[in-house]
Amino acid sequence: MRVVKLLFICHLAALVFALGGLLIILPHPELWNSTPIGVRIFQFALHWAGSLHILFGAATMLLFGLLCIDARRTLVFFAASVLISIIVSLLSLTGIPLSTATFSAFPGPKLAGIVPYSLPLSWFYMGFTSYLLASKLTDRLGLERQTLWSLVLGTYFLTVWDLALNAVLVSGHFTTSTGLLNSYSSAYGLPVGNLFLWICNCLLLMVISRWLWRSNLDAHHLAIWLPFAVYTANTGFIMALNLGSGLWSPLLLTAVFVLVPESLVVFPREEAHPRPQHPGRRALSQSTWLLMRSGAHAISHWAVRIRVEGLDQVPRKGPVLIAARHFHYFYDGYALLRAIPRRLHTVVALDWLRSKRLRFAIELGCSLVDWLVVLRSEQFREQQAGDTSRAYSPREVRRYLRQMATRAVSLLRAGEVLVIFPEAYPNIDPHPSPKADLQQFLPFRPGFVKLVELAERDGRTQVAVVPAGLAYTSEGGRRRRWRVTVRFGPPLYRKDFASAEQMRRVVEEQVQRLSAASPPPSAPQTKSPLPV
Repeated sequence: MRVVKLLFICHLAALVFALGGLLIILPHPELWNSTPIGVRIFQFALHWAGSLHILFGAATMLLFGLLCIDARRTLVFFAASVLISIIVSLLSLTGIPLSTATFSAFPGPKLAGIVPYSLPLSWFYMGFTSYLLASKLTDRLGLERQTLWSLVLGTYFLTVWDLALNAVLVSGHFTTSTGLLNSYSSAYGLPVGNLFLWICNCLLLMVISRWLWRSNLDAHHLAIWLPFAVYTANTGFIMALNLGSGLWSPLLLTAVFVLVPESLVVFPREEAHPRPQHPGRRALSQSTWLLMRSGAHAISHWAVRIRVEGLDQVPRKGPVLIAARHFHYFYDGYALLRAIPRRLHTVVALDWLRSKRLRFAIELGCSLVDWLVVLRSEQFREQQAGDTSRAYSPREVRRYLRQMATRAVSLLRAGEVLVIFPEAYPNIDPHPSPKADLQQFLPFRPGFVKLVELAERDGRTQVAVVPAGLAYTSEGGRRRRWRVTVRFGPPLYRKDFASAEQMRRVVEEQVQRLSAASPPPSAPQTKSPLPV
């Protein structure tokens, strides 16, 4: 693997060299045309940097595939890339518009005296990278038809990347008469003029390679770091060109449609989604969850700093119920989301909603991430008959409670993590709260123990109840910024208590002690501060 890393470093160096030539040397000829050596370096950069970058990229992915994937599969994909790219290029020269590639300005040797060697190499290393990313993403989303979705997503990754490159080239900010961009862009062909045929070309490469493989990759154990790094480096090259040219719209579109989908392959690190569910809904739910966790990091730089203590007390697998203090209506869930590396299913109360349209939108969002909705019955006790100011009616309370309990039991039996705030109300809330000040705690409601008992009725499930304390301190400054310490206590089990009331009381005491400003003597001392 040292050789693979060395080749990848050379690939990055060639990309940086190309960027320097395009963004610095080309616009400022006074930097190089005063000496013969400068002229030679400039000519070398224009004619060879793109080809060298493709050569190193192909060598990197070829050796990586031979060592980490499978020699036969890698060589099959390489051979398919070479043959298909040559056939497509030759057909294009006969007038069939399968590609818009032009080869006359290409430096270096050419296959059959027509097709430059960099073309099949570029098809191989970007196509192979795209398919590996697609296979890994298909596995992470839990899609059942792995072959189909790997082909579709692989074609998507390759096509949108080339579309992003095309946006830079057609902008007019860079001349394409130089070998530098010709060898980098025309090797792929520009898909805007023949997008449908370009997609067909990409799909054809994926389909033939997969058919010759005869079986799917073991994507679950695939070392995805290098394909991810290669794809990100080439995407970063495009974004740097956009930034250097002042093309803000293509820069944003590249980030949204290329970089963000690709990042779902590795960020955040997430456990599998084990429960049986319709594959389409599971994929959508998991995608939404991954995006939400990825976007949550921005809040750290805005309003909250988080420190985690006792994370080792949270089981890495199996059913877990997190019983947490409720201090802030928004930041509590965010803090737990950042602190726990497992996927969380939070019970949220929506009885405060007044708009039916907003009710629909929020319930849809909760459904996408598998959060459970409940209505607090006391919120409807003083509601007059015929009062339509609320988005919910009193007769819906029991139905939502049954749905929440059924779903919570199903999640726990499937080995998921359920988050409940047994106080039911936060200290800081834009809506009326029974808490009079920032230090007050409300008695824990016994519902979380009942859910544990229901889940364990199958005789196989054993739920770990983990107390979670949240200690907030406010930092000074022009805008309020919170510092939150999240502390986890040792897991508790229903079988260790004589009654449900005893367990409720012990969990409540643990959460209050863990929420103290200073770590209590009995609290776990393992600390793992999160980067912010």
